[in-house]
Amino acid sequence: MTVHHRLDTEQALRHLPGLPTTPATALAELRGADVCSERVAEILQQDSGVAARLLRVLESPFFTAGEPVESVHAACGQLPVKSLERAVIASAVLGQFPGGRGDGLDRYGFWEHSVGVGVIARTLAESLGENAELAFTGGLLHDVGRIVLDVYFPREFLGVLRYRQRHDTWIRDAELAVLGFDHCRIGGRVARHWGLPEDLAEVIRCHHQPDGAGVRHAATLIVHLADVLARGLEFGDPGDDTIPLLSQVAMKRLGLNWEALRIGLQQVEGQLPEARRLVHATIGADTSATA
Repeated sequence: MTVHHRLDTEQALRHLPGLPTTPATALAELRGADVCSERVAEILQQDSGVAARLLRVLESPFFTAGEPVESVHAACGQLPVKSLERAVIASAVLGQFPGGRGDGLDRYGFWEHSVGVGVIARTLAESLGENAELAFTGGLLHDVGRIVLDVYFPREFLGVLRYRQRHDTWIRDAELAVLGFDHCRIGGRVARHWGLPEDLAEVIRCHHQPDGAGVRHAATLIVHLADVLARGLEFGDPGDDTIPLLSQVAMKRLGLNWEALRIGLQQVEGQLPEARRLVHATIGADTSATA
């Protein structure tokens, strides 16, 4: 790809669409000084598809431990603000990118990998006493830059995939070779454009460089490990079958060893079918059900 194409892509990245209106408005309300749960519920219920998808996320074991959620109104009244914010973000992003497969990513496989990373990250976070919801949401969104490339820049991304196949290399290396930047950089810009919290934005930007000076949150280290482990389990399809090296710095900073990771993986395996169900319920199902 020529330098001119790289510059065109950089320019286009500044004009990516924002989150859909309903979740964006709800997030703005949740970040206000005086959060009104009634108002948040009212906003979310204006779009039945958004409300139904949010309920599917909340009914998974990954946000509310599988407890029944009767309605959006009840969820808004019961959940902590940060928990609801992360659930709204997760459901909005899942709804932004439908399943299926064109010439690029297998999007069902992509989201299965992403939710799988979230499940592993949540399990590790719980064992470490870290924020499990943040770890799950960070895992879910860690590769959002890649699906943005696939959806909004299909020609350029097809060039990335062809380069990867031709050179038998890691897809991130192909991104750097073809585009001049990787999905982490794109994802970081998308996170800023969507107004995502900095802890999530850091996970998206830095999960492949957990040893970097810009890493301040344990969730980034946890998602890095979870991504490698999910690839090792071959759960979902992140775009290639490369298994990157685990960062020993991340392991040390988190106080983990191989035995702890082995135990964590044993705990995760029984949850992966539920992760697959969540993907198909949110990006593959009819979301017009009432909330």
